[in-house]
Amino acid sequence: MKKFLLILMSLLIVMSAFACQKQNDAPNEKSDANETNQTNEIDEPDHTDEGALIPAVMVDGKLYKDTGCLNNLVTCGTMDGKIEKVVPTSEFPKNDGESNFDKCEYQYAGDGFLTVYYEGKYLLFSTGDIWDETKKYVANFTGTVEEVVYDESAKAATMLRIKDIEVPKEFKYVFGKNTEYPNPFLVKLDNVVVQKDREPIDAKEIEGKKVTVYFDGTAHNTELTSSALITIDSAYEVEVLD
Repeated sequence: MKKFLLILMSLLIVMSAFACQKQNDAPNEKSDANETNQTNEIDEPDHTDEGALIPAVMVDGKLYKDTGCLNNLVTCGTMDGKIEKVVPTSEFPKNDGESNFDKCEYQYAGDGFLTVYYEGKYLLFSTGDIWDETKKYVANFTGTVEEVVYDESAKAATMLRIKDIEVPKEFKYVFGKNTEYPNPFLVKLDNVVVQKDREPIDAKEIEGKKVTVYFDGTAHNTELTSSALITIDSAYEVEVLD
């Protein structure tokens, strides 16, 4: 009898432990499911518009597209109008007062050009793609390439040292109170196009050449008290003149 009771008690203990284990497992399964859902939500990439077109606005029946440059001839002024309606980034505007990127303001520039004021910047938009006209609005200077800094490990030119600097009067403001430029400028070549007659050219070949550098109007070390060379790290392109 005692043996029977011992066996019965052992069975009851085992069954009780099994039941407890099942109860404890249920929350864990739910927790695992929640964790899986949370992980999926975190790992899921944000939606991107793969078919996004170049930023553009429609004004007076003309489609103006972003040139990728700033209009450095404009530093202030009253805007001529506003863009209030936004169409999808995968479409070009079809009606006046529309853009395909965001609401903004605009100011008329020269024929075929529009200055778009957006996020504190004066962006240059145009109806065509003529660099000879576009570059008139872009900050630039001319000089002679004194040295091409070449990175052997990267197998690429990384910087130009340019002397005999000449700055158009309309862009002298970029360099602060500097009105003369006896010292060379440094130009970083990260993602910068070096070209002659609109054809790409290897930067290693332009030492001693006269060039014009087009940039976004940002220059460093322009203080009169600075002993460092004026540096440009936001150039659009370097145009070889000879």
